[in-house]
Parts: sequence; C-alpha cells; structure tokens
Amino acid sequence: MIYKIAIFTALLEILTILGRMRFGSAQAQFKKNKFKYKVRIHHGYYGIALIIIFQFFPIEWLAIAGWTLLISDTIHHFIVLPIWIGRTEFP
Repeated sequence: MIYKIAIFTALLEILTILGRMRFGSAQAQFKKNKFKYKVRIHHGYYGIALIIIFQFFPIEWLAIAGWTLLISDTIHHFIVLPIWIGRTEFP
C-alpha cells in the first residue's frame, strides 16, 4: 500500500504543480475577479477526512486516497511553494 501512496502522491503533486503553472495562484485569481473567500480548502483537508472515514470503514482505497491527498498537500505547501515562491501560502 505504501508504494501505491507514493506513486499517487507523486502524480497528484505533478498535477498540482502543472495546474498552478497553468492557472496561477488561486488567490491571485480571486483578487482579479474580486472574489474573496475567508476559508481556503486544501486537498489535505479532504485527505484527513478520508483517513478518519477509513477508521470506521476499512476499505483500502480510502486510506490510499486519504494519505495521498494529505502528503501531496504537505509536500506542496512546505517544500514546493517555499522553493518556488518563497512562502508556504498556508493556511
């Protein structure tokens, strides 16, 4: 299961980086269109929810998806973004 999580995490992080390159910062888009949200929903939050659900319904794909989302969001905010733009943009 760890190998699946690692592979899916790498793929999701690549997609996240490509999406950010294509669409830019979501925060910049909201300012540009004069939309401001007080709460940012990171994909890691969905991962935490799936991991909690997995505790009650032990289905393997819930754990894989949950850990993939959580690890990808953590890597993105605490490794990729500080290197790329110099800040974590978290929360």
